[in-house]
Amino acid sequence: MEVDGFKDYADDAFYHKGNYDYKLGNLMDYYGIKTEAEIFSGNIMKMSKSFSKRRDSDAINAAVRSLRKEARTWFDDGDGDDAYAKASAWYYVTYHPDYYGLYNEGMNRDHFLSFPWCVYPQLVQIKKEKACIRKSYNLSMEDSLSRLSLH
Repeated sequence: MEVDGFKDYADDAFYHKGNYDYKLGNLMDYYGIKTEAEIFSGNIMKMSKSFSKRRDSDAINAAVRSLRKEARTWFDDGDGDDAYAKASAWYYVTYHPDYYGLYNEGMNRDHFLSFPWCVYPQLVQIKKEKACIRKSYNLSMEDSLSRLSLH
């Protein structure tokens, strides 16, 4: 998922991931939700006693949508930015081992994985392009090998 120039955006991505994780963690703490999977899937196993799954699920969904929308505004901020390199940096600071666990230090929170998926259209496009390049490379290697075996 690395794209040329992604490291130019890594510091900003790190900053925004820290903000995103902090806000997501606060939402989870507020509603007593234990995992990122629960808050995004809506399949909440156990909530704080002061909340009702039925009554508060709409509010939780709205809060999560709002956070994702806010993250997209952070992403869109900056004229002339390379959107694919920027998305790649968001993915990198979330999943690369050098960054894993650096967020929410001292807060006893998990390492959240949803941050880069706020800009999933760019990530999907990167993956498609990488798959095409890989396929093209494999086809050209097969062609070269078949030509070698004919001689």
